[in-house]
Amino acid sequence: MSSIIMKKIIIRTPNFIGDTVNTLPAIELLKQEYPDAVFTIVGPLFVRDLFSQDKRITRFIPCKKSLCYFFPLLFTIRKEKYDLGVLFNNTFIFALIFRLSRIKCLIGYKNEGRGFLLHHKPRLNRNTHYINRYAYLVNSYLNNKYTFLPPLNILHSGEATFHFENNQKTIGFYPGSPKKKFRQYPASHTIELLKQLSSYNIVMLGDSEEHSYYEECLQKAGHPQTLNLAGKISVEQFINTISNIDLLITIDSAAMHIAAATHTPFVALMGLSTSPVSCITPKVNFGKIIRIENNLIDEEKYLQNITPQIIIENISAILA
Repeated sequence: MSSIIMKKIIIRTPNFIGDTVNTLPAIELLKQEYPDAVFTIVGPLFVRDLFSQDKRITRFIPCKKSLCYFFPLLFTIRKEKYDLGVLFNNTFIFALIFRLSRIKCLIGYKNEGRGFLLHHKPRLNRNTHYINRYAYLVNSYLNNKYTFLPPLNILHSGEATFHFENNQKTIGFYPGSPKKKFRQYPASHTIELLKQLSSYNIVMLGDSEEHSYYEECLQKAGHPQTLNLAGKISVEQFINTISNIDLLITIDSAAMHIAAATHTPFVALMGLSTSPVSCITPKVNFGKIIRIENNLIDEEKYLQNITPQIIIENISAILA
């Protein structure tokens, strides 16, 4: 396939930030194979900042789930006359949009009865890691030319988003809030952990609905050096914040994957997940996944097993 000249490549990302981070090695394979090609990304608006510093990405086209965007999106893509379309999401509707857009070659997993729309269509093995899943789609199209995964890396500006008037190390903390239900690190654990982290600067991370909850936790913990950025920064600033901290503690998989891609040490707290842990664990050696199942029947209570002391021990080991 590499003998074919590819001038314009369009990529449909997954619908989540963490999953999109995992497509970056696959996109790097495409860049290596087609060094003269320019790329367009199609995806939810909130993934745009993942590509804002990549000069090979010349255009971002936001998409929404509503059917009213079907024809405007189709005609927007059709006008550009793309040589290759890569579907990293597995829906029928986007395979149809890309095919009707007259993209010369279309690759994606054979899923949701969309095989007849695709030119290259391997079967999806859901037991493989997400990074391998996306890279395999590209590599199989390239006749399995490549053997190793490119490094996981987000191009980012690294612009500072916080400043503390001391020389203490800074820890980012994303414990979640009650709105995340069983994916929230328990409030009592969160407050106790903040107390035990008094010798570190703390930057709280999350969305706007978590901001006030974090304020309550910080007040009860009485931590002297904290900054609550939840809901106050863009995705690009979120990436830069994680790249500038010394360590991240998170229940959120997107933040975990961004840490892996910005080479920031992390401690990920794993409870009940929508995907097998083996499929989402970052392929880096500077992070720690903590998951304690023991004999609990209810998987939703797994996070309660991860005590603040266990986290402190892991932080000390990593930062040492």
